[in-house]
Amino acid sequence: MRNLVLLPALLLLAAAADLPETAPAPPDNPRAEDSGEPAEKAGETKPETAGDTTGDAAIESGSDDEAPAEDTDAVGEEAAKGPDPATAPDRSPEPVDGAEIAQCEAELRTLGAVFERRDTIDGEGACGVYRPYNLRQAAPGIIVKPDTEMTCASALATARWVHDEVLPAVSVLGAGVELREITHASTYVCRTRNNQPDAKISEHARGTAIDISGFGLDNHDPIPIVPRAGKGTIEEAFQRAVRAGACMHFTTVLGPGSDEYHDNHLHFDLAERSSGYRLCQ
Repeated sequence: MRNLVLLPALLLLAAAADLPETAPAPPDNPRAEDSGEPAEKAGETKPETAGDTTGDAAIESGSDDEAPAEDTDAVGEEAAKGPDPATAPDRSPEPVDGAEIAQCEAELRTLGAVFERRDTIDGEGACGVYRPYNLRQAAPGIIVKPDTEMTCASALATARWVHDEVLPAVSVLGAGVELREITHASTYVCRTRNNQPDAKISEHARGTAIDISGFGLDNHDPIPIVPRAGKGTIEEAFQRAVRAGACMHFTTVLGPGSDEYHDNHLHFDLAERSSGYRLCQ
């Protein structure tokens, strides 16, 4: 009787000895096998295309020379690529409303700026400026050189910046120090951002940007834009002040430390971004 009781247990042990140590794992995507497609193809994720822009959309959006930033708009714009502005489809600069021009010029005169309106630049491809302005003096006696080719809005932003930010900063440099001239490296230029191949169109190509390279002063040495972080000088304080204040007047402010392209000038522009975001570095 005892032998009959042990017999089923012995049979189970014998059957277990023939089983593999591990069972085969189920496929990662059983539906792929059912469909006849490779598992990798059925389970792959398509790349997101939300930040991808082409054609006119790439030309219209974005700002110039943007450095890496926490701004999600700026990051998406920097990642997207656009056509060479000179080879993009020809498009004449859009006219500016007459009332808007009149108000802009009135404000320039109120600030004591001296300016002249020039003929429209109808550049190659997407480049061009409608009736650009040569801002000869940003304030009474303060020369801007060389000649500028920029929109009235950009000229006004520059004049406001000089009046509200630069002149107060100059007054702290010392007794008898006065601002005499502001030099710039470029305003209108038909190019891409940072002159990089396949990059999007620069704000310079629209006449909405200016690159400030230095300040000429009476009773003080000229102050060029150079890396000054950690110098602990009054010139460093001056450069920091005029750079920080520029963000009140422009939507993009870049300079030494932003990236390798801006160590010798302050880049200001009026790029339009969603929600009024300003990129100031």
